[in-house]
Parts: sequence; C-alpha cells; structure tokens
Amino acid sequence: MHSISDLTTFARKTKGHVPPQLVGASTTVVGNRLYLFGGRLVSLRRMVSDLYVFDLETFVWEKLEPSPDDDVPGARYFHSADSYNDLLVIFGGMGYVAPDSEELCVLNDVRVFDLRTRKWRPTGPEPNATIPPDTPALVPRARYAHLSSVTADRLFIIGGQDMTNVWLDDIHVYDLKRLAWVQRQEYPRHCGTYRSVAVSGKLRVRLPMEERRGEDMGLLGPPGSRFRVDGVPPPDPSRVISDEVTHLSYSATPTPEFPCDIMLYSNYNFTDVRRELEVISPQEPSGFSITDRSDAMTGLSLPPGLRFPTGAILGSHLIIAGTYLAHSYQSFSIWALDLHSMTWTRIDAGTTLTTGSWSRGVLWAQQNKFLIFGNRAGNLVEDYNRRLLSWDHVAYIDLEAFGIYQPPRLMLDLRTQELGLAALEERVLADFEIVCDDGRRIACSRRTLEERWPWFAEQRRRYLKAARRALDTLPQSAQGDVPLPDRPAPPPPTSSSSNAQPSDDDEKPDPRLMPRALHLSEPFSTTLALLQYIYSLGLITPLQHSPAILSALLLLSTTYKMPHLEGLVKHAMHKNLSPSSSVGVYEVATLCDCQSLQIR
Repeated sequence: MHSISDLTTFARKTKGHVPPQLVGASTTVVGNRLYLFGGRLVSLRRMVSDLYVFDLETFVWEKLEPSPDDDVPGARYFHSADSYNDLLVIFGGMGYVAPDSEELCVLNDVRVFDLRTRKWRPTGPEPNATIPPDTPALVPRARYAHLSSVTADRLFIIGGQDMTNVWLDDIHVYDLKRLAWVQRQEYPRHCGTYRSVAVSGKLRVRLPMEERRGEDMGLLGPPGSRFRVDGVPPPDPSRVISDEVTHLSYSATPTPEFPCDIMLYSNYNFTDVRRELEVISPQEPSGFSITDRSDAMTGLSLPPGLRFPTGAILGSHLIIAGTYLAHSYQSFSIWALDLHSMTWTRIDAGTTLTTGSWSRGVLWAQQNKFLIFGNRAGNLVEDYNRRLLSWDHVAYIDLEAFGIYQPPRLMLDLRTQELGLAALEERVLADFEIVCDDGRRIACSRRTLEERWPWFAEQRRRYLKAARRALDTLPQSAQGDVPLPDRPAPPPPTSSSSNAQPSDDDEKPDPRLMPRALHLSEPFSTTLALLQYIYSLGLITPLQHSPAILSALLLLSTTYKMPHLEGLVKHAMHKNLSPSSSVGVYEVATLCDCQSLQIR
C-alpha cells in the first residue's frame, strides 16, 4: 500500500551543467527558472561567483558565462539574493579582501544582475552618496548569514553577523527605485539563516467579503432595477434575480493600503522549540511597522526545530521547510501556516524524501509547487554537518493537492462584476437567446458572448462563412419579391490599417444572416450560471456556488477551453470542499484531468 501523499511528489535527476556541491549558495526563482549564485566549493574550499540557471520545466542546468567586459561581483557565500522585476539583487555575504587573496572579509555591497540582458550592472557610486552629510549613515554594516526580502519596491536586510560572528540586531531598508539606503531601525532579536527566514509574496490575497463587511451593498440600487429608466417596466418577476452576491478571495497587485507583508519566522532551542512570527508591514513613504503574531499560531501539531530553514508565501499560506535532526529520526520537513486561521499543518511528501540528502527548498509559484534539491544517494546528517548543498536531484511537491495555491486574479473589479450580473438579469441590450435543453430561453447580448466566449465567437464566424457560401449558390431571379441579402463588404481602410487584411470581425453582416439563438444541451440552471460568469467574469451568485453547478461549470470550462473559469471553479471547489461534496468533486476532477483537486 502506498500513501496518497506519494501522488503529490515526484523526483527527477537534473541534467545539463549541474553545479558542484556548494556551501552557502543562494537560490532565487523567477518565473519558470531558478538562479543559483555564489557559494563555497566543497572540493576546493574556495568561494566562487558563478551563476547558474535551472529550467524548472526541463530539469536542465546551465552555467551563465560572463562576457569579458562584465562587472562580475566578488566571490561570496551566505549572502542574500532576491528578485525585483527582471533583476536579481545580491547583498553582502562573506568573501575575500581581493580576488587573488585568501584573507576573508564580510561585505555590504548591493549588486544587480539583469535577467533580460544576462549581464551584471556596473558598480555605481555608494548608495548613500545622495544623503546629506548631517544625516546619520544608513548603509548597513558588512554582514553575512542575514535575512532579506523585497516588498513595496524596497529591499529589507534583517540581522546577520559580522566578521567576528557578533549578531547585528537591526533592520535596513534599501529603496530599489532611488538606489539608496533610506532607513535603519534597531531590532531586539538575533536573526540569521541558521534559524530564521524572512519572506514576502508577489501578490496580495484580498478578502472582499471581509473588506466590505458593514459597507452599504445597495449602492448600485435594488436588484432588478439597476438599469431601469423611467417609463420602462421592471423585469419579468419570473426571471431569476440575485438578491445577494458573494465574492471569493482573489490575488491582486499590492497597494499602499494593502501591501505584501514580510513574514519573519524564527525557531530557537531545538530541544525545546520556541517559535516566533513577526509581521513587517511596509508603510509610505519609507517606514514600516512590526507586529508580533507568535501567540496566534496554533495547530494539532507544530513544526519541530528546523535548521537553515527556507520559506515562501503562496496565496494565504506561509511555507516553511528545513532540516529536522533528532536522535532517532532525521528528515527534511515541510510545514504550512494558514495566515487567516493561523493554523499549522505538515506537508506530507510521502516516501520520496525519506532517503537521501535533501537540503534546499524553493517555491515555484506559477505552478503551485514546492521544490527541494538534493542527492538521492547522499547522507542527510553528514551533508548537514558539512553544510553541503547538492543539485543532482530535485523533488517536486504539488501544494494545490493540500489546498495551498495562488487564488485567481480578477478580470473585472467587484462593482463591475455586480453591474454585469444586473445587465444579464435586466436584459440590457439583449438581442440573442440561449435555448436550454428543456426549451426555456435566456435573453442575452450576442456581442458580450462573442467578446468573452471564444468558442461562441468561432461558431459565429463559421456560420457566417457557411451563409456566404450558400448565397453564392442561390440562383438569381429578377422576379423575386425579396432581394437576396447583400454580401458584407469590408469597411474602407484607414491610415492606420490600410495594409491590414479585412477579417470577419471587421465586417457587418446583413441582419438576416445573423443567428438569433443558440441551442445548448444543458439544463436551465447550468446555462444561467454560465451566462452569469460570462457577464460578470466571476462566480458571485449562490447558484454558481452550489456543488452540482460547480461540477457542471468545470466540465464546461474544459470543454470550451475557458481557463479563467476553470481557475475560478477550482478555487471555489477548494474553498467549499466537504465530506458531502467530495465524491462529486473527485468524479468531475477525474473527468477534467484536474489531478491536484482529485488528489485532495
């Protein structure tokens, strides 16, 4: 018997120019690639400034060779590396006094690698050159084994140690737009890579139902009357009118009002673990606040002491992973903290990580996967004692199978979604009908269907082509009482499109050639829920959230290739999953090849 957790994890041998075993190298995921920089060679015990890139889809390593005129940073290890837009930002670490020297030093430089040009940006003037002389220096002291994170266009440098291994208890902020250090603040705790991790997400998860709690939801007018004008009768009372709406959580670009916070997690005293969680919230223009959430954390089981932890934020979860060493048991352990309920759960990776040496975890946010690099044939304890990192194998864990994923983004803002729903219910500009399998008809706008339902637009183009071919075969009769419809002609070219070829979308067909109805072999409730999505580009009605309708919408989204609808439906299914609905969710997930939802 195999644990179902074995379905969530698989491991592969990496290919290409695989990096050697390293100590203190940095790893940063940008899109579908991982960038590995620096570290100390285990074989030669010497630091390097090599840069590797790993393709997360093909498992292939590539070493990026610098050009002769490239201003490559000095060799270093236990530095920090963060992504910002299309840049890789390196700070500090331990290196050499000079390239040809063996004498060690710690660093406090900021170096930037341009991912588009694959070149290092040249070293400019000191970042604090624009700071007035009477302002205290804000440049951090040189350090290594520190923490870092990027949010709100700022790089946060937290803690670390100096050359004599003295803890540096402060936080420094570097403005990535102005290229200047803008703030320094004392921090009352020791923080470093050995026992702490600081992470921030790229997207903020918004909770509209909580944000709008207490808000007047009737600003758009009573349901059924939002588009009514004087003298126009109200909609047919037999039509379905939504008197309430619900909005799922969604991902959004951070704003000053809703920024992406930095989660600073630490664990101390590995024999009797003490866990701390503090939230660093950026404020405008350059400040920040710190909130202690340590006492809020709960769970049936809590993370053990993890050494050299790594972490990430995915959706509304904080992911923490690291090496767990006990007298009788050693493993690479992965945990998730729900940032809404503040509840810890363990991510069971099955048998994949029970053997070998696994040591470095990273998040592939685009695919909702957590990756761990290591060596299947290695020894975890021996490699940990040498602080050794291997890159020969990589394990992929499907986090969505545990209900951890990035919610979909909005296509329309919340008010526009509600207006779209009202337009459907009040038959605004309705010139088309969808005929359900029971014969009932739903009035709607053909133009809206064409713009938001690609399959429908393609069927319309095919229909028009068939109608034109039929016109070409009809006999011309001078005695006919009704003339044949004119073939549509393309509009006259404009200065901006004089060289463009006319398309079907540019033509205005004779109204007699236009279809007025579509027969859809679906029940009325399913068809209505689909139209509610097309008009609102959201799942906002109670009808759409019923389990049977969600299953039907998932099938329709895969049949008609509507990826945004598919993402919304899976999001709603994850949120509404219960013992009573699990069987139906499993069956439809199997039919639609949604493996993560099926496993969960």
